[in-house]
Amino acid sequence: MAKSGKGSGSRSRRKRISCDDCFFRRRMLCALELDEPCSTFRPDGPEGLVPPEQPSLLVRPEAGREPTLNAA
Repeated sequence: MAKSGKGSGSRSRRKRISCDDCFFRRRMLCALELDEPCSTFRPDGPEGLVPPEQPSLLVRPEAGREPTLNAA
C-alpha cells in the first residue's frame, strides 16, 4: 500500500534543533555531552536568553467556599 504524501514533507523541511543552537552551549555554559538537546535547551537569538512561556495561573476558590463577586 502506498503512503499518502499528506504532511510527510513538513518534517523534512523543518530544521531540527541541536545543542549547537542552544544559548548555554554557545556561551560555553553547558557541561553536558548528549546526542540531543536536553530539557533546559533555550534557543540562542539576538534577544538573548528568553525564558520559556509559562501557563497562566488559575486561582481556584477555597474548598467549601463560594466565590464572591466584588461590586465596584
